[in-house]
Amino acid sequence: MLKRIILALFLASTLLFAGAQDTIKVRIGFNPTQNSEQLTAAAQAIADYLEESLGNQIEVEVFLPTEYRGLIEAMRSGNLDFAFFPPDGFVVAKDEANALVLLKSVRFGNPFYWSAIIVRKDSGIKSLADLEGKDIAFVDPNSAAGYVFPKAEMMIAGIDPDNFFANQTFAGKHDAAVLSVLNGSVDAAATFANDAENKSGAWTQFLDEDQAAQITSIFYSRPIPGDTFTVSQEFAMQYTPLTYQIAAAIASIKSPDSELLKNLYRIDYMVPADSSDYDVVRESREILGLE
Repeated sequence: MLKRIILALFLASTLLFAGAQDTIKVRIGFNPTQNSEQLTAAAQAIADYLEESLGNQIEVEVFLPTEYRGLIEAMRSGNLDFAFFPPDGFVVAKDEANALVLLKSVRFGNPFYWSAIIVRKDSGIKSLADLEGKDIAFVDPNSAAGYVFPKAEMMIAGIDPDNFFANQTFAGKHDAAVLSVLNGSVDAAATFANDAENKSGAWTQFLDEDQAAQITSIFYSRPIPGDTFTVSQEFAMQYTPLTYQIAAAIASIKSPDSELLKNLYRIDYMVPADSSDYDVVRESREILGLE
């Protein structure tokens, strides 16, 4: 039902928000995956676009937490209306903050991505087995690609990470995880990949070409459904037409016609999503005992 509503709005050439008399403040949170200065500029560009697209009927307030959990807490406490949640973050936010998924991201034609375990090419590490007794960096406990999927799939493969690795750390953000491998502070890191062919991922996104050439992936997870654009249930119930109008405006952003989502999270465009799309995330969380 949700997909039909969003698609109908998306196909409409003009959207009318009936009954709006006063400017409505809309608070949108952004997933802190990267350098805060770059993310701030990209997030503000999205905010400006939405205000203009809706004829200045809304005032968008941007929220950038320092870590993943901040988005969930902000929505749970009623201080956030929309958020760009990672897959795992959405699953938690649905349970804890009554979050409703509206859209999911598409990159390179795929509405999903992968987790990759990366190492330096000169490390001599060729497989997961070679990481025994080594140091690994995860991103954040609420990161699908940076923690939940890689750790769950190691356990499926019979690896107990708590006894297998010498040390496990959390880098906080994907760019920091990549840099920790590049500078040799850890032997490996879990991060996101845009394909399973060692062509595109966090290491090619956050490093220059020469640096990225020093990094390789030795493991890929199952496909992970794309990160989300999500609304709080309370906002959706109070402002239902506006909710779908905002979702339709986001869905209308498509690269290369607009680089707004590309600049934000390297997203080409977003498509309607259902909560059931994220059952594979729930399964991985269950394996880790997080449900």
